[in-house]
Amino acid sequence: MPRTPQLCIVQTIPREGPGLIGALAMERGWQLQLTQLWTDQPLPQPQQGQAFLLLGGSASANDDDGRIPELVRLCQYLLDQRIPVMGICLGLQVLAKAKGCVIRAARQRELGWLDPQGQPWTLHQTPAGRNHPLLRGLPDPLPVFQLHGEEVVPESSVETMASSSLCHNQIAALGSAAYGVQGHMELDRDMADRWFVEDDDLRSIAHQAQLNKAGLEALVPVGRVLYGNWLTLASWQLASAWGQASSPEDDGGPPGGRQRGR
Repeated sequence: MPRTPQLCIVQTIPREGPGLIGALAMERGWQLQLTQLWTDQPLPQPQQGQAFLLLGGSASANDDDGRIPELVRLCQYLLDQRIPVMGICLGLQVLAKAKGCVIRAARQRELGWLDPQGQPWTLHQTPAGRNHPLLRGLPDPLPVFQLHGEEVVPESSVETMASSSLCHNQIAALGSAAYGVQGHMELDRDMADRWFVEDDDLRSIAHQAQLNKAGLEALVPVGRVLYGNWLTLASWQLASAWGQASSPEDDGGPPGGRQRGR
């Protein structure tokens, strides 16, 4: 019988949870395992049948204290063993750090729903992104909610799939089973409302909270497609490791082509 895949979620701060990804994974029959990094919970020991989701937070991938170095070491193992992993915001930066990339202060912090010109933040797909299954079925440009002040320095070992004028690596592939998203497409209403109350960076633009409803109406469908695509890829990679899969089409589509962390 097919085995049940497990999604290991590493959460670094209480307000930055998996959002719509957790619900989407459970809809697809995944089991969830949550590790809260601000507690003394140990990080998961990777096992067969697991994929990893690394969430955002207020730390920096360059931190040499706390639990970030421990998380970097886990990411090095995930990359070496080609274990399916998705990193969001800080999660992307920690994955990139584990890969040997440089994480630096962004030219300008990207915050909230609107860019400095008062227009919604958008990401533009690169040629690689337009032909990658992670972005299958998504519009171009993509809406996004932003909350970061650091970025991954562009380099040839990172395949950029979506970019913006202020930050090159907005959606990227860091290996055959490793992906990252700099912005937040996992956002749901509870998270959006909570962030504007609790996050120091967002308090300075608290007036943008009035845009939550309209912003999420555009963002949530995109997030469901994006992370649905990732779960499809991850489940296919896990099934292939189990020797069960001949094609990922059974889980939603083909593997190729389209039909301070703050």
